Amino acid sequence: MLSLSIRRPAVRAAAALALSLLAAPAGAHDLWLTLSSSEAGPQVRVNFGHARARLTPAKPKLLDLTAITPDETKDLAAALKPSPPDVPPALLAALPTRPGRTLVAASYDSGYWVRQKDGSGRNTSRRMRPDAEAARWSMKFAKAAFGPSAPWQRVVGHILEIVPLEVPGPTAGALRVRVLFRGAPLAGAALVTGEGAMDAGQTPHYTTDQDGIATVPIRQAGAQLLTVTHAIVPSATPELADRDEYSATFAFRLDEAPVN
Repeated sequence: MLSLSIRRPAVRAAAALALSLLAAPAGAHDLWLTLSSSEAGPQVRVNFGHARARLTPAKPKLLDLTAITPDETKDLAAALKPSPPDVPPALLAALPTRPGRTLVAASYDSGYWVRQKDGSGRNTSRRMRPDAEAARWSMKFAKAAFGPSAPWQRVVGHILEIVPLEVPGPTAGALRVRVLFRGAPLAGAALVTGEGAMDAGQTPHYTTDQDGIATVPIRQAGAQLLTVTHAIVPSATPELADRDEYSATFAFRLDEAPVN
């Protein structure tokens, strides 16, 4: 699931460090967007966590949340509220546009994390825990297309971004996507697929080619989620972290019968 871009010198040491960081607790958390309904109308759900443990995203860390149609872009961040206690935790915002025409995008700064000697994780940097076994800075991006008339192929400018190259029909057997990092195609990135929050140990990987493109099979109808992670070693702030980690998701639904 992890694609590494390692800068010299000390390539071997940096690679070993990156592998050791994979077990850090914060790395398992993803950000993904879904559509829900309420008495007041459709809502965007900002989900955080993973398949076995969903958490409420920290609202101050959500840098932006926008609804994008072919005609306009609207800011949804100001309207965010925590979900009711009787439903899975999330942040919710009313969707002011027609769902079938809407692409929603979000950015989330998860901050600095360290893995301490006892294996526990703390939301702090190496400056405050200089004896930590590993440290990272984590940034998360999410997009979701809520219908066939949404601008699926829109590049929104996330540092790490999954961009579909087509809009899948109701019986599509696969979807071609391009992965961009800082606006350029990312070769060798491993896409993970699923129907909800990711559990990387139980899902297949599809690797992007030299143009950053991968073809991802769609094996059954319902909720679909693509996830990619990319890390830079060493970190841009080496006094605070050992590496910078980025993750991105793209969510959508196909509600007809599967074709393969």
